[in-house]
Amino acid sequence: MRKFLFIALMMLPMSMMAQWQVVDADKVKAEKEKAKKEQPVSQPSWRAQTGKKKTTEQKEEPTFTFGIYHTADFYKCAGAGLGLLCNYGRTSDLLNVSFGVEYIEYITGDPRKGDEKNGLGLVDVGGQIALPVILKLQLFKTSKWTKFYIGCGGELGFKARQGGVLKHYYKDDSAFRNSSFAVQPMLGWRARNVDFGFYCKFYASKLFNDVIDEDVSNLGEEKMRFGYHLTFWF
Repeated sequence: MRKFLFIALMMLPMSMMAQWQVVDADKVKAEKEKAKKEQPVSQPSWRAQTGKKKTTEQKEEPTFTFGIYHTADFYKCAGAGLGLLCNYGRTSDLLNVSFGVEYIEYITGDPRKGDEKNGLGLVDVGGQIALPVILKLQLFKTSKWTKFYIGCGGELGFKARQGGVLKHYYKDDSAFRNSSFAVQPMLGWRARNVDFGFYCKFYASKLFNDVIDEDVSNLGEEKMRFGYHLTFWF
């Protein structure tokens, strides 16, 4: 029995060697390349191509954008405005053009004497509807996201509301003229979603009437108004 087991163990490696074959490496490589060529190349589905194109288009900055427009400026009275602005042009373009509509509210120091003054010492002058048009030259990048620009705008304004306190001190019972026109040189920084800058406002046609009471100072627009503007683009 032991001899039989010994002979079986001796024959096992010989039987395995008998089944072993020499592998030709070049032949195997050629067969793999042939199979790869014969295998059909799968094309991306129409849906996948469309989805990829759509994603690319969504990332591209639109030419027309709309934004919330805010301004604040100062001279003898302070003005704060809020409106809507439409912009033609992208951050990468040299020229951008903006236009829109804005409501501007004005306040000033209370000119009345003694007990007539209110607690804050400020009075409501009234409000104006303004139609701004702005051209900007975007000159160079100041960071990865922002560009520096210089620009100039024109603003046509119309009286919207007259405050009750000051109207009797001015011609035609109104501190405002019916209409006005101003030129606005400016500079600022533009990003894709934010625009911030400073401007000077020169009135070719004055915003306020002249005062008829010597005890009250002219609100006047003989000199420039200096202010800032801020826009959030959608």
